[in-house]
Amino acid sequence: MTGSFAMFDWLLLAISVYVLYAGVVGKGRLYSVENIKEGKAEEFKALSRKIYIFLGIAMVINSASSILRNTFYAYQEITPATDTASAAYGWVAVKELGAFSFLTPTVFDVISYTALAVTLGLIVLLVVKMRKYVDKNAQAKRSQGTAARGGSSMPSSAFNFEDDDQTTK
Repeated sequence: MTGSFAMFDWLLLAISVYVLYAGVVGKGRLYSVENIKEGKAEEFKALSRKIYIFLGIAMVINSASSILRNTFYAYQEITPATDTASAAYGWVAVKELGAFSFLTPTVFDVISYTALAVTLGLIVLLVVKMRKYVDKNAQAKRSQGTAARGGSSMPSSAFNFEDDDQTTK
């Protein structure tokens, strides 16, 4: 594969390690969710932590299988092009795997796609559970409280010119 795909695989590995670390430690930006319902914060954090641990493991497996496939195999030209036939390309072993010769590019692809499916499923589960714990009316309540005080939720001091006219006279 090209260097850009290898760099992307390493970036995904770094992100997956962060997600796994955040799941194990229970701290980080992944837990900064606003408008959690009253009394549900600890329950939400515990559930999120479990999901992040499994999500991190699935992401590590996904990125590691891509990195290992590109380490042990290279996508190269097998048969050169002729006047009547086009070139044939395929995966060629770069290193001898010995007892692990069953790890073909197809096996790495199956592992990668399965881990990707689990990753996407866990992200959907996280979003669904997040919607269960987030108070949908909290933002509306907050904006109503601001409107009741006679103000706006937007900053207005930069556009308030009435006081400037009185101070210059």
